[in-house]
Amino acid sequence: MFDGLFNDLDHHQIVALASCFLPIDKSNEQIHLKADLAWPFRHLQDTARKIAEVQCECKLEVDVQQYVEVFRPYLMDVMYSWSKGAKFSEICELTDIFEGGIIRVARRLDEFLNQLQAAARAIGDANLEKKFGAGSESIRRGIMFANSLYL
Repeated sequence: MFDGLFNDLDHHQIVALASCFLPIDKSNEQIHLKADLAWPFRHLQDTARKIAEVQCECKLEVDVQQYVEVFRPYLMDVMYSWSKGAKFSEICELTDIFEGGIIRVARRLDEFLNQLQAAARAIGDANLEKKFGAGSESIRRGIMFANSLYL
């Protein structure tokens, strides 16, 4: 947030990148990110690597590679497409992760975006606050956020 990466992204890209921070079921698919998602993910990995290296310099026991691999891009394309208005059936075809796993991540992602919005408000960045809010609004629709699947 402080190095300006989120400022350079639109709210759809922010949704996709934020999905990397959440625990996600393992996928066996080979990930091929679009260019507008690949560079933010590389930046995230570089930042994570720098943080892990600083932790090592401070004598903390951290495996740098393992720390970087915590951020997984498995649902970046899925959440990006959902944020842009794709149908649930379309995004399910983009991954081998089960539908319930996608819904669980989407709900956690909405909570995470709301927390990021509050953090942006706390540091006084109104533009970033709006982007996080728009990202949250863009995913809060359809079957993913239905009160009951039996309606």
